[in-house]
Amino acid sequence: MNLIEVEVPDFRGMQALNAWLVGHDAGVLLIGPSPDGPESVMHGIVTRQEPLPGARVSRWDTVKVWMRDGGGGSAGVREPRTPKPPVGGLAEELPEH
Repeated sequence: MNLIEVEVPDFRGMQALNAWLVGHDAGVLLIGPSPDGPESVMHGIVTRQEPLPGARVSRWDTVKVWMRDGGGGSAGVREPRTPKPPVGGLAEELPEH
């Protein structure tokens, strides 16, 4: 049987979902470090992978990836807390009618 080989892309630094899509396009499947564990391959940033980028594997072989939380949260961008406005500065904005 003649197996088709593909090259493993470099997933490190990618958002997990993007890495999964790139892997699918390249002909490999991404799994977490514990395939039966609760870790999802859909969230976070890829920090490590096995096999390494450039390795040749059979098409649709698995590539194990480790993630870290992407951070961010849902709070959005926060305004800086420093420097603080000068004392009385906010009272001078608009006169009340």
